[in-house]
Amino acid sequence: MLLAPAVGAAVQQVGAVLRTRTELSPRSRELAILTVAAHRRSRFEWEAHQGAALEAGLEVAQLQQILDGVIPDDLSEEDRCVVSTANELLTQGSLGDADYESALRILGEKRLAELIWLVGYYSMLAVALATLRPESS
Repeated sequence: MLLAPAVGAAVQQVGAVLRTRTELSPRSRELAILTVAAHRRSRFEWEAHQGAALEAGLEVAQLQQILDGVIPDDLSEEDRCVVSTANELLTQGSLGDADYESALRILGEKRLAELIWLVGYYSMLAVALATLRPESS
C-alpha cells in the first residue's frame, strides 16, 4: 500500500469497514477470510487471521479442513453457507442461481452483499501480497 499511497489509503478504508462495520458475525468474517487465504495460498493472511478465527469459536480441526479445501461437516448452516459461497465466488467468479438463492435465504441480502465484498477485498490483498512480495508475507 506504500507503493501507491492514494490507492493504499482507500483500500485500507474499505478493509476497516469490512472488519468493523458489517452485519457479518466475527465467526462468519473469519471463516470467509480464511477460505480466501486457503484458496489463494496466502500464508500472511492465514497467519494474520487464524488467531481471530479461534477467538471467534472455530476449532483447530475446522481450520485445518478449510486449509485443506474441505468444508467442515460440523459447521452450522450459516457457517457452511459462508464457506461454500466464498468457495464458489473464488472458483467460479460468481454464484449460480440456486446457490445465490440459498445464500440469500440463509444470510439475507445485506450480509450476502457484505460477504461478496469481503471475499473480493481479501482476494485483492492476497493477489497484491503474492505479486509484490513484501518481506513480511
